[in-house]
Amino acid sequence: MNCTYPVALNLRGKFCTVVGGGEVALRKVKSLLAQGAEVTVISPQLHQELSAMQSQFVWMKSPYKEGQLTGSFLVIAATNDRAVNHEVALWCDENQILVNVVDSLQDSSFIVNSAVRRGDLLLTVSTSGISPALSRQIRLQLEEQFGPEYGQLLEILAKTRQEAMTAITDNAKRREFLQSLAELPLLEVLQQEGTEEAQKRVKSCLSSYSG
Repeated sequence: MNCTYPVALNLRGKFCTVVGGGEVALRKVKSLLAQGAEVTVISPQLHQELSAMQSQFVWMKSPYKEGQLTGSFLVIAATNDRAVNHEVALWCDENQILVNVVDSLQDSSFIVNSAVRRGDLLLTVSTSGISPALSRQIRLQLEEQFGPEYGQLLEILAKTRQEAMTAITDNAKRREFLQSLAELPLLEVLQQEGTEEAQKRVKSCLSSYSG
């Protein structure tokens, strides 16, 4: 089974459950918390580092039991027991809940892509679960190719777009400005001259349309 539909989920405030308390579960919990999810962990024991993080998630101190996943938006089955992971996957499938099973692509309804984040820029790499090592190799290449200036560029563009909504009332003129903005060599300016110079170029362009 290939997971081929690319999607980026907003997990802020969503109830997400990790079944398992070991090292793999630790990584999954950290990634979910980083995205603002409300996390529950189901496991009789916790990895030492997970135990130290207990204040950040709800711990159901027990082996997995049917019904514990009710209300979950997303589930990750991360135990070291193939039978338990499969049981979790079956329940999620029957109840239309997204599930990632760490030891079975076939049981999963989604996979977690390798990702590069630069502010609001998100680049993901997937080999459909065939080779995580290759995904990691490509991710490292992307990290070198796309530096922090891409995140800075998006910050400038987002702020300028909002300013243009107020400063340029004519829709056609605003579209023309946004096209002109896209044609400015802002990335090169950020890389060579810094954020302040890039912001000056943008303000100059905006003033020529709003004046």
